[in-house]
Amino acid sequence: MVTQLLTADLGSTVPDLLAGSSVVAIVPATELLGWSAEMAWEVARAAASGGRRTVLIDCFVDAPTLHGVHEGNTEGLVDAFEYGASLNRIVQQQPQADLFFIPAGTYTAAAEPLMQHPRWKRLSAGFRHEEALLLLYVSAEHLAGLAAEPDGLIVLAPQGQGLAAAESPALAEAVGRGMPLLAVVADESAVARASGAHPMPTAPPPAAHELPDVHEEATLEPVPVRPSRPSRASAPFALLAPEEPSSSRGIWMLVILVVALAGLALAYRFGGLELVFGTKPRGQPTPAAARAPAPTTAPAAPRDSAMPAAPATLPAHAAALPLPFVVQVAALPSIAGAFTLRDTLAAHGTPALVAPVRLGATRGIYRVDAGPFATRRSADSTLAALRQAGLLPPNAGLTLSLPLSISLGSRAGRAEAEAERARLRAAGVPAFILGQPDGTFMLFAGAYDVPAQASLLQDLLTPTGSADSLVPRSGYLP
Repeated sequence: MVTQLLTADLGSTVPDLLAGSSVVAIVPATELLGWSAEMAWEVARAAASGGRRTVLIDCFVDAPTLHGVHEGNTEGLVDAFEYGASLNRIVQQQPQADLFFIPAGTYTAAAEPLMQHPRWKRLSAGFRHEEALLLLYVSAEHLAGLAAEPDGLIVLAPQGQGLAAAESPALAEAVGRGMPLLAVVADESAVARASGAHPMPTAPPPAAHELPDVHEEATLEPVPVRPSRPSRASAPFALLAPEEPSSSRGIWMLVILVVALAGLALAYRFGGLELVFGTKPRGQPTPAAARAPAPTTAPAAPRDSAMPAAPATLPAHAAALPLPFVVQVAALPSIAGAFTLRDTLAAHGTPALVAPVRLGATRGIYRVDAGPFATRRSADSTLAALRQAGLLPPNAGLTLSLPLSISLGSRAGRAEAEAERARLRAAGVPAFILGQPDGTFMLFAGAYDVPAQASLLQDLLTPTGSADSLVPRSGYLP
């Protein structure tokens, strides 16, 4: 009989459950990827709590979800397998003892060749030899070609075993081939509702200033773990995987460094160092022009005659400040649901935007973010206010640094910008407006960390003829 685990059971059950396994696949059987990511971390923490060296790897290389926002998805699995990066360098030791993490790393849309990489067999053999535990967070679709040959599966399904069996044919196929199903991790509240026990009270329709209940369809990202770079001695791969030969990139870096040092030496020898570092070589007088004080007023830049002049008095916050921070409220499977939640937040007085994000080759989610904000403190304050008002559960929501948006051009007036935003929304494109110090209003769309995340939005923009470049957004909320 398959073990069904609730969150409260993980700490007491997982160490013994995995005692006879060295390589275990953790497989989501739900669209709630935020919940699944948090459960994967909970399983990993529970496994490491038994004193066994445990490594969690994010194998969702085309849509990574496990990495912490503070560290970021830097070098990881793709860099190690495809580009020869050292596992000793990329593995991230966690604050909890005996727990390590390898992020997905450099984005790739070709996940299948990576799952079949021959290095998996050597890595798995090393873990078995050292009696350590390798946890692979992987999609059901990639189980068939996974060269790591897991000893068993842990399935993440909020409503328990029934959902795991019914919703994932690829998972059922893997179990049919003889891969042991060790446990199904379920959500307490979802199981209670599915079984009819302790039914949720029927709530009245939300008022104008209340957020709808989005638990069933929203994906809330897990609270990030702040990883720290391990020392070489603490890396769990010191014995398991010998250091890879250094790649040619290291040689080129050395060549570049030598050339740069030689250039600086020549600059210093011939008096050009002040052009490099803003200092003058010893023994040379400072030119008179350099001693003159800088002018207090910069010359006025020429204005485009077609551009309206800035109003005499702008709002106090009307400056071209970078706005890199947002608060993730939810991630929904449909653009219509995302627009509804965005409008509800706006009615409550909280500005918000929608960011489409591609998941795999054919699926996408629509992240709803409050903001944008100039500082993390401002974003955190909004997050706390939403929780205090009961609009978010106590542990829901997440402050993220996602500084990039697609620029959709400027409009002379706010009314014109709002008309363009309405046109784009009718076409299924979630645009938002930021005011600029020159009196114009810029339209932007999405909020991302790296360009690859904006691919779904760019596809949505193509039919509208409005696509522009991905830029760091700045301005003020009008």
